[in-house]
Amino acid sequence: MSFRMDNGFTRFMNLVTSGELEPSRSNLYGVEIGLPGIVAADPDISGNIRKHYDAINALADDVTIPGRRITTGQIRSVGAMRRFATDTSFSEMTISFLLPKSLYHRQLFEKWMNLTASDAENRVTFYSEYTSNITIKKWELGSPVVYEGRNTSGQKTRSRLNRVTGAWMLYGAFPFDMSAITLNNGPTSLIKLDISFYYERYRFDTVGDGVMPFTNTGNDKVINTFDFAATTLGYSQEQVDVAQFGI
Repeated sequence: MSFRMDNGFTRFMNLVTSGELEPSRSNLYGVEIGLPGIVAADPDISGNIRKHYDAINALADDVTIPGRRITTGQIRSVGAMRRFATDTSFSEMTISFLLPKSLYHRQLFEKWMNLTASDAENRVTFYSEYTSNITIKKWELGSPVVYEGRNTSGQKTRSRLNRVTGAWMLYGAFPFDMSAITLNNGPTSLIKLDISFYYERYRFDTVGDGVMPFTNTGNDKVINTFDFAATTLGYSQEQVDVAQFGI
């Protein structure tokens, strides 16, 4: 029994518009960085947790999601050399932040790194106190869930919600490199701050079609309260102004 493979443009168009095989967009993502113990104890940083998560998520301009590599050894007794797996290694993870006028990100990572390994003394903090977890969510346009309600101005709104299709969780992460900042008298430009992280390991998982379809070809689920559908879509249960995140 044989199958005919049609590699024409029509088949390609049908595949990429089917939902699951639609190309992913690079500019739809979310970043969450938990505060480690040494930073959470600082009232200047932890005094407004919502401000922290908003600043990290909204101003993460460029995110380098880490890759994975299998390290190998080699053996050759007779004939061709062959390789064998020995371990797993990960690439660095880097986030480039747009620096706000408050210089929040510079303040956060200056304190985090100085509390990790102070430049005033020859000792470092306990590992468990300066490491944290980082979550990166990959968002995509559209889902079969529609929110009907009122926005923050009290006006009625109907919004099709976006959804999370995958998430990376980095365990035991901490910043080890902070880029320099250059100021000059030339044409104005936005200031960016690059932060590189080390971490123990990462895990990746997807939100499959069996949980939430990639297309809205069937009947929409209409919600007017932030119920369990929010968790499936990837929203925080505490997010009340859900209408502001629609398409």
